[in-house]
Amino acid sequence: MTETPEPGEIDLDNMTLAGSLMAVTEHLRAVAGPATRDLTRREADTLLRSYLEPGCFPEGVRRLATRHLLVLVGEQETGRRLGALALLSRMSLAESTITVLSPAAGAHDLLAGTEYEPGRAYLLHDWIAASTDRTELINLARKLAELGSYLVITRSEGLSQAVEVEHAWAVPEPGELFDLCLSTYDLRAGLSPEELNRARELALTLPTPAEVVRLAARLAPGGEPSGEEVAAWLDTKPPMREVLAVAALAFTHRLAEAAFDEQLARLERLCHEIGRRPVTGPLILAEDGLVAFRAGHQRGRVLAELAVRYGFSLWQPLREWVRSLPSQGPALQVRAAEGVALLARHAMREARQEFLEVWAQGSAAERVAAANVLSYMCADDTLAPAALGIAVGWAADPVDIRATAAAVALGGGLAVRYPGDCARLLRRLETLGGPAAAVAAQSIKALPHG
Repeated sequence: MTETPEPGEIDLDNMTLAGSLMAVTEHLRAVAGPATRDLTRREADTLLRSYLEPGCFPEGVRRLATRHLLVLVGEQETGRRLGALALLSRMSLAESTITVLSPAAGAHDLLAGTEYEPGRAYLLHDWIAASTDRTELINLARKLAELGSYLVITRSEGLSQAVEVEHAWAVPEPGELFDLCLSTYDLRAGLSPEELNRARELALTLPTPAEVVRLAARLAPGGEPSGEEVAAWLDTKPPMREVLAVAALAFTHRLAEAAFDEQLARLERLCHEIGRRPVTGPLILAEDGLVAFRAGHQRGRVLAELAVRYGFSLWQPLREWVRSLPSQGPALQVRAAEGVALLARHAMREARQEFLEVWAQGSAAERVAAANVLSYMCADDTLAPAALGIAVGWAADPVDIRATAAAVALGGGLAVRYPGDCARLLRRLETLGGPAAAVAAQSIKALPHG
């Protein structure tokens, strides 16, 4: 039996709140689908078009063929996901599809709670399990070997005691990867030798294979803009009032002009900036009554640049201002949540410690904002497992006020990416009582098959 939310608690039957949550979920549904699914061989081959095997790859093939289970351990964006696909594609399989498992499955769930079919390939990316039990993993490897099936898991952090099934992952040489991308995207015909040389020199400085591939993809006809104009503008050392305007817009993109001006004035007061500044600028456009970036990609690029260029004097008042936005109404709450999710792509620790965790322990509006951040994070394949891991952590203790934020997120964007996990976790919260029970019951109604 669940309780009716008390005044000030999260009430998903509220029409305004339900409408904003639905809008966030539908936005995600338009750009992403379930992460746990069957990946066809054609889809895998398309993803592997620009894949370059690192030096550790041959040993990975040998160990997977022998053990049938391999855990690739390395940092984010080092090519682990494609490495796992490439390794599985080297195995002799009865079926060419690859089944993608949930990152929330623990070692015991993988061993005793997952049905494996003979001669099949399985992938679990960005494993978020709190414990990697060596005995259960070794037993899982034996089980897979008996079936002639293969499972590759990727996870961050260091090697554990399960050394028999773990393999440290490394990155390929960036210059060679860039050259492969040139062929993949057929770039040599469309770029001059000088342009290619400049791009290759830049590729050699990039820290991850993912960034090298993105650089090459941007050079292709119709590729995504790089956002170099943002860096170029900041290189001119613009006045702080102009920097504050783009910083504010990163968390309020496409807000009504009067509302944006009011919120920017609040931020300026926190920064002790006085004086009139233009609404528009090199990156800002006021059109049809809305203030927005001149190009959509500039929003994320601004956040990335601000994270590396500016310190306490900008970020301390900016944090205080962003944290206050959920109390300013649903429109600002949703925009602020999207901005924090974009920030998480470039500064995950900042996004989690300074915004997510603070909001998740705050007012009802702030906890909904935290839930919406997790939903927006699910639009990014790299961030989606992290969002699920955060929600799982918040939901661990039903008495923890953060469990109410988790209950909202589990019925929203997370349910689009991980429907099975979300339904299971919500039913658990509903039965355990505590502040999250009523919210979980309401979220279950919003699930496609709730």
